[in-house]
Amino acid sequence: MIRFKRALIYTGFWTLWLVVFSVMFVLLTVAVVGIPSGIMMSGLGLIILLFKADFVITELAPEIMLFGGAAAAFFSAFLGALAVKLGFRISHLFVRIRKRNEEPY
Repeated sequence: MIRFKRALIYTGFWTLWLVVFSVMFVLLTVAVVGIPSGIMMSGLGLIILLFKADFVITELAPEIMLFGGAAAAFFSAFLGALAVKLGFRISHLFVRIRKRNEEPY
């Protein structure tokens, strides 16, 4: 009975770990793609404003590119930090589960 309970606890943990890993993978992918893209968009908006580059044909106003790109970069960085925080939480949960299952009953 004790072995079954331990196996059930570990199975539940690894199932939760797979879900958390999938969410972390998506969040880190968004961060890896979003941060450079936001910085580049913000930089392009700034360059268009500074040099009065009206020859750049875009659908967006330079101000929207500047502040929207910065907002996208910061939001992507937040999502990356959230993924790292989820990783710390699931690691802490594993340590608690391991300590609970290693002590004798």
